[in-house]
Amino acid sequence: MTADADSLKASKTNTSGSAMPIISKNTDVISHLRSLGLNEYEAKAYYALAASTTCTAGELANRAALPRPRVYDVLTSLQDQGFVVLRPGRPVKYSALPIREAIDTLKKQKRAELDKQFLHFDDLSKAMQTKIKAGSLVEGYAIEDNVWTLKGKDAINSKLASMLADAKQHIVISSSQTGLQQKMKAHGALLQEAKQRGAKIHIVSPKMAPEVTTLAHTTSSTALPTRFVLADDQALLFLTNEQTHPDDEVGLWLKNPHVTQTLKQLMNK
Repeated sequence: MTADADSLKASKTNTSGSAMPIISKNTDVISHLRSLGLNEYEAKAYYALAASTTCTAGELANRAALPRPRVYDVLTSLQDQGFVVLRPGRPVKYSALPIREAIDTLKKQKRAELDKQFLHFDDLSKAMQTKIKAGSLVEGYAIEDNVWTLKGKDAINSKLASMLADAKQHIVISSSQTGLQQKMKAHGALLQEAKQRGAKIHIVSPKMAPEVTTLAHTTSSTALPTRFVLADDQALLFLTNEQTHPDDEVGLWLKNPHVTQTLKQLMNK
């Protein structure tokens, strides 16, 4: 934003005391302001204010080349978004906040919106899960006994998180040292919660970090050729190596107690 700030400063110097439109002086600034989410009128209004000192709504309409019937709506919107402040009086005067402060405020507002949206997603997930389960048309078919392929690291991590959150009896993780560190970073809290629920955690890895040995009930310093995670009657096998691009990573998930018990017995031999 340095170049834009210089442009604003230059325009401010050039237009001091002038009520002539100044919007045409730097279309790049307007474009950047639009990319922040401001509409065209808001971007023009903020630029005109930032290039001036303070001005009334009427003066701003002239300087920003805005329709007079819209100028108060535009100023109200900019004030709500943290770009503009007003000074009460007769007449009321407006001033632009520094662009860095305005963007900091905008970032906080966007984070709050995202947090609210994520909570809405969680509520939808719970509601749909209940309704889909209740209205299922599939009867006499054990869909959980099937094998499913997961594509992409995000999908695999979501399934892994779900497995760990559901585990009540045992969890077995076989991974390299690097993979184990990544799993601890992403899912350490879920593993700790599973341990508190009474799930027995066994870690298989060539090297163990202190936080791993503290968390696990038992460990095996062994390098197995396949990375996998077992959680009660669920199994997740990583079919690609750790050097695979996250978008191309592939995992195999299934829910079958016979398979998980078989993998546990083979591992212990």
